[in-house]
Amino acid sequence: MWTVGGLELNARLLVGTGRYSDFETMSAAHDAAGTQMVTMAIRRVDLEAQGTDNLLEHIDRSRIHLLPNTAGCFTAEDAVLTARMAAELLDTKWLKL
Repeated sequence: MWTVGGLELNARLLVGTGRYSDFETMSAAHDAAGTQMVTMAIRRVDLEAQGTDNLLEHIDRSRIHLLPNTAGCFTAEDAVLTARMAAELLDTKWLKL
């Protein structure tokens, strides 16, 4: 077990959410890896998508923590805006730069 910022994790493997052929494959990969934290590019997530079209519907947040990242940001201002957006929309203080 390891502790980072007050969060206790058993798995040290962090897995992403991109480059999978579909959400079901992504979810299966997360399960197979036993990960407890996944990274996600917040700027690439359609937060208004409903049902199965929404990435967040395919991540079991009761056992997997989200680590939003600033992929797609090209300026410091974009990265700060994205970080604030992630904190508010996903209710997290975590961010991968």
